Amino acid sequence: MNVKRLTVYASPGSLHVVAIWKSLIEQRAQVCGWSVHVNSAGGRESLSVDLVDCPPDRLAIISAALSTGPMTVLMTDTEAGSTTGSHRSR
Repeated sequence: MNVKRLTVYASPGSLHVVAIWKSLIEQRAQVCGWSVHVNSAGGRESLSVDLVDCPPDRLAIISAALSTGPMTVLMTDTEAGSTTGSHRSR
């Protein structure tokens, strides 16, 4: 199982969660974990989504679509057993 972690960063109020999930649905991405983090002191929000066996071309399309606005996208490899559930921290 190949798991990639897509992390989207934005300033407070600029994290477009609906647009992120819409892109994932449009590209038929299989999500196996996710987490949300809010750093009020640092002025940053993020959503991390773990994707299973997502082809590189789909990852590129998703990343490009989400990078066009006020959000920054980071893609990393992750261990198959280290997926996350929902989480919010301040």
